[in-house]
Amino acid sequence: MKILIYGAGVLGSYAAYELNRAGHEVTILARGKRYEELMEKELVIRHWLQRKTTVDKINVVKELLPEDYYDATFIVMQNSQVEAVLSTISANVGCPLFVFVGNEDKAKEVSYKIKNAAKGNPRILFGFFSIGGRRQEGKVISVHTKHPDFDIGDLEGEDDYKPIIEKIFKATSFKVKYHVNMEDFLKSHIAFIMPLAYLAYMSNCDLRKIAWNKSILNSAIDAIIEGLEVLVKLGYKIDPESSMKLVKNHRRAAYFGLKICAATSIGRLAISDHCKSAYSEMKHLDKALFELIKKSNLQAPNINKLREYLIKYEHKRNIQE
Repeated sequence: MKILIYGAGVLGSYAAYELNRAGHEVTILARGKRYEELMEKELVIRHWLQRKTTVDKINVVKELLPEDYYDATFIVMQNSQVEAVLSTISANVGCPLFVFVGNEDKAKEVSYKIKNAAKGNPRILFGFFSIGGRRQEGKVISVHTKHPDFDIGDLEGEDDYKPIIEKIFKATSFKVKYHVNMEDFLKSHIAFIMPLAYLAYMSNCDLRKIAWNKSILNSAIDAIIEGLEVLVKLGYKIDPESSMKLVKNHRRAAYFGLKICAATSIGRLAISDHCKSAYSEMKHLDKALFELIKKSNLQAPNINKLREYLIKYEHKRNIQE
């Protein structure tokens, strides 16, 4: 199948690697320096946990034209960048399926804008790759398990898209997880990751500094609970449901899991590095979480306390710039 990966960061690069190895005709859309890197050095990925490096030749383009055809297009970019590409996607008449992959806090708005402006009649889905890492000197350092999760769903509870997704991912190492309402998953994910992002900014993107601070780690767990309770109050379903049970009923396990993550390189590669390189995205999600709290009329003292460190980190960045 012809697959376009719209975005060549850590997630997009790894997705391209997997789909190319599965036998699909994969093309990456990249621009600027990243385009030049892929043309010159090809797709270089350091699989951190697996302790191996792969180099693959991948088709690379700079743009998506209105008449271009791909069986599926995966838009893998930071949420703050999505708005800028909606007009390009809406103008395309050849692609039947677009999947927005990442921390998308306004999935309904994105879907609505495309459906109302699209020249064709594309299927719009939302997804999330459970992969971390960073880009470094022309290559991607990817942190992923043997079978990383790929969560996917639409916003209406329909499952007509499953056959093509099964066909695309059948020969990959991804473990596909389908969701009835991807909006619930994406909102739940924000409630989970933002307290961790706050910890990263508190430690100046070096989580090892706070790995042994019991009070701070517990405050982050309390902040996660606050965020999830905000979502419940607003009528969202926590997805996965087990996440609420973990932080509430198995707090000790959640605490030690967070501590181990913060104390090891996993925390740096999966959390700190992303928070450092994608500050604009984290700031965007912080605003989204703050708006949800305000709408719920619930108190969130732990979130409010921790998010001050994001604000301080921004102030420090501004001074340095």
